[in-house]
Amino acid sequence: MPGSKQLKEAISCIVVLLLAACSGQEAPSAAAVTEVSEPEQPNILLIVADDLGYADLGFYGSEIPTPNLDMLAANGMLLTDFYTSMTCGPTRSMLMSGTDNHMAGVGVQSAPSHPDHIGDPNYLGYLSFRVASLAELMTEAGYNTYMTGKWHLGMDVENGAHARGFKKNFISLDGAAHLGPWDWRGPQNANYRDGDEMVQVNDDWYTVRDYTGKMVEYIGEDRDEDKPFFAFLAYTTPHWPLQAPADVIANFDGVYDDGYEATYLRRLERMKELGHVPEEAEPMPMDIFSPRWEDLDSEEKAYSAKRMEIYAAMVSELDKYVGQVVDYLKEIGEFDNTFIMFMSDNGAESARLDLSPRYQEFITGGQYDQSLENLGSATSYVMYGRNWATVSETRFRRHKATGFEGGIHVPAFVHFPSMVEPGTRTDGFGTVMDVLPTFLAIAGTQHPGTSFQGREVVPIKGKSLLPMLTGETEEIHDGYTGWELNGHRTIREGEWKIVWDRAAGEDAKWLLFNIEEDPMEQKDLATELPDKLAQMVGLWERYEEENGVIYVYPE
Repeated sequence: MPGSKQLKEAISCIVVLLLAACSGQEAPSAAAVTEVSEPEQPNILLIVADDLGYADLGFYGSEIPTPNLDMLAANGMLLTDFYTSMTCGPTRSMLMSGTDNHMAGVGVQSAPSHPDHIGDPNYLGYLSFRVASLAELMTEAGYNTYMTGKWHLGMDVENGAHARGFKKNFISLDGAAHLGPWDWRGPQNANYRDGDEMVQVNDDWYTVRDYTGKMVEYIGEDRDEDKPFFAFLAYTTPHWPLQAPADVIANFDGVYDDGYEATYLRRLERMKELGHVPEEAEPMPMDIFSPRWEDLDSEEKAYSAKRMEIYAAMVSELDKYVGQVVDYLKEIGEFDNTFIMFMSDNGAESARLDLSPRYQEFITGGQYDQSLENLGSATSYVMYGRNWATVSETRFRRHKATGFEGGIHVPAFVHFPSMVEPGTRTDGFGTVMDVLPTFLAIAGTQHPGTSFQGREVVPIKGKSLLPMLTGETEEIHDGYTGWELNGHRTIREGEWKIVWDRAAGEDAKWLLFNIEEDPMEQKDLATELPDKLAQMVGLWERYEEENGVIYVYPE
């Protein structure tokens, strides 16, 4: 897909030729008309952060310095109404397929465990071959395809990144480690694959740095091929465990000593100043924080603040290495010819899995050192918990793994000045399913429909974002969109949204929100508007049937 300048030139040439024909004049020679030959395909760089909250970047209101990402956002277009799935695997399946995660084979986060799911094509636990993957399609469009970072769409070579179209890749199969070779299974267990070969990383391994280095290496190696590239930088930062270099963590010493409530209120005010939150918006009730900061003793405060210091260090390192990629593209003269998209894969992580028996086996066994002084090192394994995750979201209710806004409404922006007007925003609704058709349109190709490489494939549900990015239209979607994962259910249609919160247990029920008037989802309108609720529940039933959802969780 050419940039807007190239489109205007092509259209101008066509108009000149048509006017000449209609007037009986001789058409100008090819040399006298601006060339209308096939425009150069731009490179495409997709950067995905892992579990990054809506308010975690400086440009979105955070106190964490993120100058490189802020520069791209400020000189690009914000996608203020952009949605993913509830967790990383389903989101990646939607990204790679352009369709719902169930149709892409990832109806659950990993391999299915419920008997009703096992054997069903919507619950494979890996990216189904009944979808044409984004990397496969970009390869056919003439692109070199590269990936570094979290795959989480299949543990085997047969369903890995290389098998699904990436020419070169260095991937983490599940993405739960940052420094060295340890992960939640213990020492020497982090799962990495270089191409088709499983590899063991050494003690000097650092994900955000080394994924960046590998990507730069891949791009550089193939430059003499004179082909555009599609590069997928699937960072695992700032996913748990919270780990970062000690000198970077030290930069945030004391920043969070006054706690999560104070940090939340500061971010909210900053988001108002930046236009992310209406001036009149009230903070959410402070009882969302439990325990309250004032009720913690000094030792508990120190541990809590330290966990957030590490998280902030991880976000700042993400920004640092994105800056290195940008600098490299400028160095080789490809920055202006590279369409860049940034997004998080879901909302902020609120769980404290490090307190569960699964992880305690290693922690209490002495393999991890959870002392305050050691937190953030390769031999510690902690998360920051629900209260700090609420700070990471600030604008939205709840977190990752739910259908509330804090689980699926994510920060996203694009940067490509030749096509997208710098310093702008679009408030039109979009989803991660739209990424595939958008990139295909930029590449000048389209989805094959129902047949690809000799196999039947499902059609896509996503739509190209380009009409919104270029200002041609304010909205590309006019129907409803649904989500389901592990019993959490959501439907959105326009300004209306229903959410089923499985975590409420026996008290679970459909909640109805008008998210245009109530983006923080504070006022349930289900009782007040029963007819609207019934209409939305009808859409859920339609979604459930159309996408082969097997809902096996108790009401």
